[in-house]
Amino acid sequence: MERRVRRFATASILFAACFLPSFNTIQAQRSKTLVEAVEVVGNRRLSAKDILAHIKTQPGEPFTFEQCNRDLEELLGLGVFNKLETRVVSEPGVRGGVVVIFEVVELPLLLEVKFSNLRGIDESKVLRVFREKDIHLVKDAVYDPVKVRAARRVLQELLASHGWPNAVVTIRSEIGGSYVSIQFEISYDE
Repeated sequence: MERRVRRFATASILFAACFLPSFNTIQAQRSKTLVEAVEVVGNRRLSAKDILAHIKTQPGEPFTFEQCNRDLEELLGLGVFNKLETRVVSEPGVRGGVVVIFEVVELPLLLEVKFSNLRGIDESKVLRVFREKDIHLVKDAVYDPVKVRAARRVLQELLASHGWPNAVVTIRSEIGGSYVSIQFEISYDE
């Protein structure tokens, strides 16, 4: 009796493996909507080819919102796109499928970082302290407003340690196209 049960179970498993469709096939049949095309719009510095290399959604494959959202998260994780403005949308395709469009907004690059009215500290020392604190404000780095604000705080602390505890650091940003210039303006309460 036990031998018959084992044979039946083995035969059932072999039958299922050979003749029943896989889970992916079933999902594809349920979701008959296929991706017709994947497009990237809004890119200026990065090529569409470079961006598409990070996207797993492909033409000819079944469309899923979940995969599109994973692709969007992958792009945002690169740190070169604006997280509030970059998005993914889908539109009906001409053949009954879906066209997936990644609308990207690239963060600008730093063109220059200047210090106005810096007293008693060399600019090179300030930049070295920034690097030590993992604040990389150098030409052609991706502009990160959070890092710029952190740099302001570090600069105020540095000025305080050099005898200027009441120094006020103001940030001036000038954005032009895909570049931004940053100026740290320092005023002293004397």
